[in-house]
Amino acid sequence: MRLLNVLTRELEDFQDDKIPQYAILSHTWGPEEVTLHEMEVLARYRRSQQEPITHMVSRPAKDPDSMKLMLLSTMLLAFRGNRLRFDHPVGLPALTNGDEIEDFNRSYRPGISTTSTHPYENKAGYSKIAYACGQAGKDGYQYVWIDTCCIDKRSSADVSEAVNSMFVWYQRAAVCYAYLEDVHFDDYTEGYMTWKDQFSNSRWFTRGWTLQELLAPRKVVFYAKGWRLLGTKASLVKSIGKITGIDELTLLEPKLIHNASVAQRMSWASQRTTTRTEDVAYSLMGLFGVNMPIIYGEGKRAFIRLQEEIIKRSDDHSIFAWGTLGHDDNHLLHHHSDLDGFNLDDETDTTGILAKSPRDFAGMEHVLAPPPPTEPTTHYTLTNRGLHITLSLTSSCLPRATTPIINPLDSHLETYHLAILNCHTQHDPAARLALLLTETPTPNLFLRVRTRATTSVSVSGLAGARPKEMYIPATATHSTRSQYGEEDEVVFIRAKDLLAPGYEVVDVRGKGARWNREFGRLRVGGPPRMDGYRQNGKRERNGVLYQLAVVAFWNRHLGCGFVVRILMEGVGKGVFVDLVQLSQLEQGDVGERGLLEEAQRLWESPGVVEVSLPGPKEDSKARKVVHVAVVNTAAVGETGEQATAAKSGPGTCWAFRPGHEIRLSGSVTFAERWERDYQRTVSAKVERKKKGVIELSMSSMLWQAAPMVTQEELDRPT
Repeated sequence: MRLLNVLTRELEDFQDDKIPQYAILSHTWGPEEVTLHEMEVLARYRRSQQEPITHMVSRPAKDPDSMKLMLLSTMLLAFRGNRLRFDHPVGLPALTNGDEIEDFNRSYRPGISTTSTHPYENKAGYSKIAYACGQAGKDGYQYVWIDTCCIDKRSSADVSEAVNSMFVWYQRAAVCYAYLEDVHFDDYTEGYMTWKDQFSNSRWFTRGWTLQELLAPRKVVFYAKGWRLLGTKASLVKSIGKITGIDELTLLEPKLIHNASVAQRMSWASQRTTTRTEDVAYSLMGLFGVNMPIIYGEGKRAFIRLQEEIIKRSDDHSIFAWGTLGHDDNHLLHHHSDLDGFNLDDETDTTGILAKSPRDFAGMEHVLAPPPPTEPTTHYTLTNRGLHITLSLTSSCLPRATTPIINPLDSHLETYHLAILNCHTQHDPAARLALLLTETPTPNLFLRVRTRATTSVSVSGLAGARPKEMYIPATATHSTRSQYGEEDEVVFIRAKDLLAPGYEVVDVRGKGARWNREFGRLRVGGPPRMDGYRQNGKRERNGVLYQLAVVAFWNRHLGCGFVVRILMEGVGKGVFVDLVQLSQLEQGDVGERGLLEEAQRLWESPGVVEVSLPGPKEDSKARKVVHVAVVNTAAVGETGEQATAAKSGPGTCWAFRPGHEIRLSGSVTFAERWERDYQRTVSAKVERKKKGVIELSMSSMLWQAAPMVTQEELDRPT
């Protein structure tokens, strides 16, 4: 371990069994920190400025020559601005504020010139080192550890040792000085703000590394800007508990950290950030008692490795319980209401068993584990197929929103289960948190389904559960892989709002289509990218219009509905919507069955759509209308040419190119059966702002149709 001597400001190495008592500094890094290399340069500079006194001749004080030599040496030192070594004060001054500490740092440097300073001493980060050294000397400690200058950043081995040992180093420290540079301590208030308000909003409570620096040491002393004393962890424990969400007993007693569940410890870090992505995981190793190689550059993979190491050493099921409490958007930061912030990886219908970041555990500070001893925990391990575990399955307590709509084109039916975990919340110890799983065609392979609803099983549901040995993919990369090939794009069609209460999706058709009613999202396989096709013996980059999905809407109470088709152009991947008007439904001749038959017909035989293309030089008045055949996505061959040959027919025109306007039937009018006849006009549009995501928005207007005139009224004399 490398420590900084508070008197000489030089770094010294110590073996583990010979480490002296030391203080330690916790702070947030700034742009001008002093590194180990710069501290070594400062040490060499001080030694070069030190005046040696060993050349003095030892003679009796009464000797005239000795008196002259001592007088000459004193004058020479005074001329150079130095003092004799024995003129320095033996004791350290009482440090009460930053000004006195700075005066002390300028004057008390044994054998060092006070008139010249090195440029490194003028860096902003050096003042924190001076503060910590001065306070440690006042408290009676000769050494202090500071991460900016006690770790050799040039050595990967030194960085790896420090990161893996940092929690222990903070735990062994006699005292930890927490320096909150953005907190200003004054005897007066500025308006309604006091230092306690700044304390709650300090950047120190938002950084990933400072979490272990708060929990590991038993004694933490907080200082504001200018090294003004704020209090200790014990005196400020109530405020710190409210800021961090950590219970007061754990804050005061570091030994209780490992009694908290994995979910609880992860939740403590859910709102903290780090500069490097990998440090999100590395800063938590000490809290879970694990060690692993430090590989900067691996990115988010570091957090996956952290969970893998925890699983090897723990049987705590709460590590899998993230997302089971069904928090709203304020807690789940990866859910967004607008398309610009939409994260495709987070919004898939299935996800891996492992979390992607501590943010997934937000709000889980009350999840407790292990369960009562009457429920033994079975062993589990990570394999190449995912997590191999035995859990009790039950199909009860499933929310209605998770009931799937079965696509007739799918080769298998999806079945959902709740897999019971051996953990529970503090507020409801009788119930058990559970994972929502869906079966796959592969035996014993289950996929985890994401849901905003709370997934738990009550006491009554526990009795009917049956243990099942299973595999669950570890990450979403494995669980969302397209069964149609890696080259195919997976498209998620989001429908924010339905037309009106009572309308619902009764049928969806598409390549591997899966409808999630709860999220209002349709997952389908997109068409392959087209490099062009051959027309008149010449290859051109003209477009091909593919049919991605056919969605049927129906209102069971009013007995009416309509069909929406989502189309995509094959080269530029532009998207379009086509609302199909069903004349038979307007006359009331057919019902829901007729709607489903029409949707099936449109999917199997897409037909031809009318396309409006601009004239020369984008002249809007010289538009021409052509007809383009739509290709069934499920019938697409290996290339666009095969699809074109399969679907081309008389009058088919493949003439539009990316960027051209395509005008389809964007609205449809149909009748609704109320006490009197009403008409509804429906309009739809699609928008594509991100690869793999299509936003479908629909609006409608209800208006009263002309009253029907009966034959009796017509025959009535005027």
